[in-house]
Amino acid sequence: MIVDLNLAGKLVIVVGGGTEGTRKVKSLLGQNCKIIVVSNRLNKFLLKLAEEGKIDVVKARLKDANILEKFENPFLVLAATNDRALNRELVMRAKKIGAFAYAADDPAASDFTYLAIINIEDAVFIAISTKGKSPAMARMLRIKAERVLKRLIKEEDIEYIKLANIAREAAKSKLKGTGERKRYLYAIIRDKKIKKLIKNKKFDDAKNTAMKILEAWG
Repeated sequence: MIVDLNLAGKLVIVVGGGTEGTRKVKSLLGQNCKIIVVSNRLNKFLLKLAEEGKIDVVKARLKDANILEKFENPFLVLAATNDRALNRELVMRAKKIGAFAYAADDPAASDFTYLAIINIEDAVFIAISTKGKSPAMARMLRIKAERVLKRLIKEEDIEYIKLANIAREAAKSKLKGTGERKRYLYAIIRDKKIKKLIKNKKFDDAKNTAMKILEAWG
């Protein structure tokens, strides 16, 4: 089962400041979560993030998982050290304190596996998973699929997604029931005038048309 976690406002602990830890931090940026990196050394990328206030850093050389006890209500712990036994211990301790846990080198001990994600304009996210059997192959398949999908998903599709999001938020206060809102949103997607405006790159006009349809709905 593929799940997209909502991390907004949550505390995420990344243990390890190497290549794998950096990769995990990159995946968390933009999720509106609080990121704390625990490591005795940081690379230039992580140092820059710390200087910009995008992550907090706890400098420590770990021998065990006791450091997790210092954090209040972590939602997610990502163990990315170069010590497999320590990663396993971090995962076990994280679970005991009620956090979701992941070890970069031990999918079997983790609560979930990381997926290879295709990100198109921060609007469409497509996940490829081998369920931990081969992360390397998942990445290779992502690269292959990305080339094709970026040709299939056009700029117009991205604009429609943006418009639908605006319309959906507006409809929440206007239309009662998910069924009615769904009919309204499909009406916008199928509307010929809106389609033409989107095609002609007149997004604001398309948005105004969608709002007029909402006002006249029902």
